[in-house]
Amino acid sequence: MDDGGVTTIGGRAAIDPAGSEAARRQFRDALGHFCTGVTVMTALVPETQERVGITVSSFNSLSLDPPLILWSIAKDSVSYNCYQMGSAFAVNVLSADQEDMALRFARTGRDKFDGVTLHTGLEGVPLLDGCVVYLECRTEARYPGGDHDIIVGRVQRIFNIGKAPLLFHIGALRGLDV
Repeated sequence: MDDGGVTTIGGRAAIDPAGSEAARRQFRDALGHFCTGVTVMTALVPETQERVGITVSSFNSLSLDPPLILWSIAKDSVSYNCYQMGSAFAVNVLSADQEDMALRFARTGRDKFDGVTLHTGLEGVPLLDGCVVYLECRTEARYPGGDHDIIVGRVQRIFNIGKAPLLFHIGALRGLDV
């Protein structure tokens, strides 16, 4: 009978993820075994209408009725203030052949959109050409979550192109054959 005191499973010892820096690294490595899709969140800076975009793998569906999605943004992200309540943004689900796009938008810098073919979405939000799916959203809610904020978006419009997606698994980008 298990009393909840299990300290090993499959020969592996339990880890307290709130412990040392090494334990936090093991927590991050463990999460890396969960395969995620790769997205780029795009928006416009409210004050200047400058285009912004960040690579995100913390994307998920939340509700079908109403249509809601969620994702998280680091509190130290330069784009942190660009996804405020009521503001428009787009979820660009990257295709298997867009690894370069994932890396481009993961970097800090102002030249992320240089040379990128775009479509113009609702309220002028940029949509990256060649993606699998586009979800045009409006920020419905923001919640604190440790060193991140959780952003809930209400989906306003969808384009489903139906291509093979790009995935992130164990620290590497990988295509999925469909």
